Amino acid sequence: MSALVLYGGRRSPFVRRIALWLALQGRAFERREVGVFGADFESFKTINPLGRVPALTLENGDHLIESGAIIDYLEDTAAPENRLIPAAAGPRLQCQQLMALAGATGEKAVAYVYETERRPAQLQWPEWRDRMERQVLGGLAALEAKTPTDGWFGGDKPNGADIAAVTIHDFAGTIKTIDMKTSYCRLAALSARANATEAFSASALG
Repeated sequence: MSALVLYGGRRSPFVRRIALWLALQGRAFERREVGVFGADFESFKTINPLGRVPALTLENGDHLIESGAIIDYLEDTAAPENRLIPAAAGPRLQCQQLMALAGATGEKAVAYVYETERRPAQLQWPEWRDRMERQVLGGLAALEAKTPTDGWFGGDKPNGADIAAVTIHDFAGTIKTIDMKTSYCRLAALSARANATEAFSASALG
């Protein structure tokens, strides 16, 4: 195997996060669409026994699973100038906490999608659905408050916090029952700046 292979669908914010990490680090990779809710589920278990995405196959044929572990590998093997998490303790912690906030918001947003788009309406638990919606909105509001009015979390170029915030913002925008039009102006502006760049636009949802 000669190139990295990233598996997953286009809508997943976690798959997109890895695609962006690879692109911004300047790594060549192949992206393979996997429909884990369809016919690909059983066959994909040879890559990830859980049938979950993202997964990344390395040049030597090894498979990495779970976005946090994949990012750890990519940071560990990147040249210092290509790393997307700051090395200094303070900025590193700040970046990681922003990534954690965005990631947790994304997990709730994905769970909300499963509940509202995949579970039959008569089987949904309204209180649980409403709780998840409040968690998603709360996470987005917290990210909005921390988002710079211009530029990047990473200063002169995007870092891991920018990737995490934009991917979750854009994914939440695909959920029809969550209003993203007026409440998150800074996140929307950050998303627009990011998606005007080649790396972000090439990884766009859809």
